[in-house]
Amino acid sequence: MTVPVLTLTLLTIVVGTVLTFLSKERARFVALGTSVIFLLEVAGLLASYTAWPGPSGGSPGYAYLESYPWIHLSWLTINYTVGVDGISLVMVLLTAFLQVAVVIYSWGETNQPAAYFGLLLLTCLGCFGVFISLDILLFFLFWEAVLIPMFFLIGFWGGPRRRYAALKFFVYTHVASIVMLVGLLALVFYSGATSFDFASVYVAARGLSTSVQVFLFLALLFGFGVKFPIVPFHTWLPDAHVEAPTGASVLLAGLLLKLGGYGLIRWAVEVLPVGMSHLTWLLYVIAFAMIVWGSVVALAQRDLKRLVAYSSINHMGIVLLAIAVYSQLGLLAAVLLMFAHGVVSALLFMVSGSVHHTFGTRDISKLGGITPVTPFLATMVMVGSLASLGLPALISFPAEFTALLATWDRIGYWVVVPLVILVVTAAFYLWMMQRVLFGPKRNVPDHASDVPWFEAAAMGILVALIVVYGILPGFLVNVIVNSPVYGFPGFP
Repeated sequence: MTVPVLTLTLLTIVVGTVLTFLSKERARFVALGTSVIFLLEVAGLLASYTAWPGPSGGSPGYAYLESYPWIHLSWLTINYTVGVDGISLVMVLLTAFLQVAVVIYSWGETNQPAAYFGLLLLTCLGCFGVFISLDILLFFLFWEAVLIPMFFLIGFWGGPRRRYAALKFFVYTHVASIVMLVGLLALVFYSGATSFDFASVYVAARGLSTSVQVFLFLALLFGFGVKFPIVPFHTWLPDAHVEAPTGASVLLAGLLLKLGGYGLIRWAVEVLPVGMSHLTWLLYVIAFAMIVWGSVVALAQRDLKRLVAYSSINHMGIVLLAIAVYSQLGLLAAVLLMFAHGVVSALLFMVSGSVHHTFGTRDISKLGGITPVTPFLATMVMVGSLASLGLPALISFPAEFTALLATWDRIGYWVVVPLVILVVTAAFYLWMMQRVLFGPKRNVPDHASDVPWFEAAAMGILVALIVVYGILPGFLVNVIVNSPVYGFPGFP
């Protein structure tokens, strides 16, 4: 009998989350124990992951596949179906690392710690469920489950405008989720699929007409794109980040944005290739708008958190560009970029939170000369900034370089646009470092000291990932290319 490893891993987080909510003052210990076990389980999945069996009769194969009857109607079957391929497994690995890091970083949280740590774990539970779900209804339930804990994390533990930011986040993403659900249901009914399973929908969708594929792809692009977030539906992101507590910001940038990219690849690009090919021009327009707008607006920011938030829009624009080129190299670049951005943005938001904790402000114009006072924090600021701007030997470089190669291969000299914007990205990060780290001391309290051990440990984990996967990206590449999409008929 095959061991249901994905279900057991899911149950680990479920049980750990419930125990965390019930543990009161010991919640942080339960959350950390759950997170470490989850990371070890994911490491086991990664170590034993083998080649996907390949399309069989036109349907893709996945590792650790489980499928159990759930809801049976005379005309439709809904199953509990989970499985992973190289793409989803890399996203699961990102989830496990960030869960451990965010729990450690939040160790000093004293305001309702049981609820806080429980909501952090519940957010990661929803993300893990999204990445392993191969049934539309199951996918949607986990997708929506992510919104609830993030709403409360922002609305209760956030800044002065937390209620406005939480409501804006919820309205934007929930409306998009409804459109996404309608698109997925229409995909099932128009294709004539007899099941909500991905394999059944994938096979049935081959028979859809071009006009139907285009319409459905547009619906899914909007549904997934708002969480991406695509311009002009991005305005919820800076507000949510500025008001969210640091732990929520880490998960918001590190994981929730990746749900949009993953969903677009899994349920739109793979299933609706004809619709994708007819709307490639639209993806290019949106991607270039995100790349340019995110970088240019970031130049004008004084709040460190808001700067990182707009930088995230820029980087996710490069992810969308890599998806838009619709090639194996582009897909590889998109997944590498999502993993890299998840780690780097998490570090930068931790840095922003620590700067605020230590100096009482995130206003770049009011900070200066912090290096002699907080050398470790200053080092983290520099590592995160250099990684984000794509310095060689750090995690973003192989991902961005692959994306540029894929872009050049498809659309030639248009690659100049992201190249120029990379220079702009370097400019605003170097400007920020020059103002914050060096020069005369500004707004440095006499009692200021370096970050506490738990914040340092969390940042150290992320820095290790940035360096290891920057020097040895092959660890990720070998997993990603071992995915069914590389064997789909017609995928270049």
